[in-house]
Amino acid sequence: MSARGRKPDPTVDTRIRQAASGLVLAHGFDFTMDDVAAAAGVGRASVFRRYATKRDMLLEAIAGLMNTHVAIPDTGSLEGDLRVVISDTLALWRMPGLSRTARQVYGEAGRDPAVAEIIRASMRTRMERSWVVYERAIERGELPPNADLWMLTDLFSGFVTYRGLLDLPLPEPEEIVQVLLHGFTPS
Repeated sequence: MSARGRKPDPTVDTRIRQAASGLVLAHGFDFTMDDVAAAAGVGRASVFRRYATKRDMLLEAIAGLMNTHVAIPDTGSLEGDLRVVISDTLALWRMPGLSRTARQVYGEAGRDPAVAEIIRASMRTRMERSWVVYERAIERGELPPNADLWMLTDLFSGFVTYRGLLDLPLPEPEEIVQVLLHGFTPS
């Protein structure tokens, strides 16, 4: 570094990523690189040094948002664990702007294979992380050893995504747990 140069601010990358993610949640894809710079408190050149295009920035922001972590509970029962996971997931879908942003992201996935791959990879990774809930249930005898964990996971995530994308009412967690564990038969 020359005597005249400034030492780079190590927080700039994080501030730009947080600004981009915040703008995606607040406005969907309807913002500019200048908006990101202003929200991050940096110059326009700082944003363009990190992202050649808005698409590059959006892909990273989408990946970060898709990796939102839902806690993995250990309540001692499958029913209790599912209630916590479902409650946390529904709370995410009920966040202001999330449904609108999700609709935009899923719509973009139909046009941009990179967005589709981000969704596919992050959803599968998140689902596999949650399998510890099902593995404990198998050990306790609450699920059979040959339970199709992908199907169980997809039933819930597909249902919530479908309802969220179409802006349909989401039921209470207890109703979803009941259907997942017992179908529509009387308990």
